[in-house]
Amino acid sequence: MSKLPSIHTQQLLEENELKYQLLIESVKDYAIFMLDPKGYIITWNSGANKLNGYTKEEAIGQHFSIFYPEEALKINHPAHELKVARETGKFEEEGWRIKKDGSKFWANVVISAIYDSDNKLTGFSKVTRDLTEQKKLQNELQKSEERSRLLIASVKDYAIFLLTPEGKIASWNEGAKKIKGYEAQEIIGCHFSRFYPPDAVASHYPNFELVEAMDKGRFEDEGWRIKKDGSKFWANVVITPIYSEQNQHIGFTKVTRDLSDRVRNEELMRKNAELHKVNTDLDNFVYSASHDLKSPIANLEGLLQLVESKISPKLDKHDRQIVAKMGTSIARLQSTIDSLVEVTKAQKNLEEPVEIVSFKEILEEVKEDLASSISSAKVDIKEELQVEELSFAKASLRCIMYNLLSNAIKYHSPKRKPEVKVRTYKSDGQIILCIKDNGLGLSQAHQAKLFGMFKRFHRHVEGSGVGLYIVKRTVENYGGRIEVRSKLNEGTLFRLYFDN
Repeated sequence: MSKLPSIHTQQLLEENELKYQLLIESVKDYAIFMLDPKGYIITWNSGANKLNGYTKEEAIGQHFSIFYPEEALKINHPAHELKVARETGKFEEEGWRIKKDGSKFWANVVISAIYDSDNKLTGFSKVTRDLTEQKKLQNELQKSEERSRLLIASVKDYAIFLLTPEGKIASWNEGAKKIKGYEAQEIIGCHFSRFYPPDAVASHYPNFELVEAMDKGRFEDEGWRIKKDGSKFWANVVITPIYSEQNQHIGFTKVTRDLSDRVRNEELMRKNAELHKVNTDLDNFVYSASHDLKSPIANLEGLLQLVESKISPKLDKHDRQIVAKMGTSIARLQSTIDSLVEVTKAQKNLEEPVEIVSFKEILEEVKEDLASSISSAKVDIKEELQVEELSFAKASLRCIMYNLLSNAIKYHSPKRKPEVKVRTYKSDGQIILCIKDNGLGLSQAHQAKLFGMFKRFHRHVEGSGVGLYIVKRTVENYGGRIEVRSKLNEGTLFRLYFDN
């Protein structure tokens, strides 16, 4: 009777072992096999066949080191794995392994020591899993995270950093350093309220921003913020809460952009608009006033002529001088009004459309207008037009060249043949117009006042003193600039710079 349970138990054991073998054999995604105490393969499942590429007949009897790359074999790593498993009961790692065809795969390996009932080592179980795809994804994720980190770190126009859930600074990029002035080691760990003006801190506005970001998923604002040196800047701020994969709130991202230049530009545009309105109103007043004064001045001229014709023979020399001075004063008044009209005309020319104009064409028109003066003074005009065209308002460019060329002719020196050189060329991305003469020239003191309205330094030549004022105003209104270099009794050079 006592033998029946033993036979039954033996049958159960055999059945369980068969089931276990069938179970192991059915596993396709894991290589599961046995090693003897020295590391030689004694069993092999279909998952091992699929993973390593060896058939059962090829694998059994081989040492398991056939799965290891050359660098692992050089340091006797397979023996190390068995030693650790023998001493601790288990060895686990991830690393590169080799298939039959020589290709590599990234494996998770677990080796467990197996002992019999007498605690004698009978071998090892070895379970290998192919994690190549997971490794690729992990590598790609690491690369992506590294690229993102480098990208954020390199951004210089935006302060991009992380806050803890409590609002303490946890990271710092180059843009944050540039905008706010702090080094990373100075600011990491500090509360972000450090960037806010005292009144905002006193009203707990920084905490309000975090609460709003949590409630609405995002917070955006514009306002004054404080740099390390205490100076203010106008900032656009975006705060966004961030969560872990388990949907746990782990902090905030904070992106800050310095909009101070935009605010300054808007203020400048507003002031420019106001100034333009004032200038326009002033020009309209000058134009209207000059128009209204023409008739009274003409009447004065007529009355003075009538007085001269009626009573001039009866006047003595002194009285005739007084009448002559009256005529001179009326003429000067008329000249001043005409000059003011020229200024308003120049201002109106600034509203003309910009187009591609030819330096040669404008120069020929100006020479034609000044033909009589050129011929009378016997002026030699030389041209060197390396740049032929300019994007500019045609009437404005004509006004500029007319005033500069007529001045060069009017203020020629009687001691030498008048020469005027007109040159255009490019330098540092700008188009430059030069008009140089060998005329009377100016002292250093007079050069500083040259572009003022009604400034004249050679009284023997007729003029209103507004021509160069108009030239400078016109050039600068189009974004250019003008320079003058002059030497008394040698000549003058005007150099005008235009954006290309």
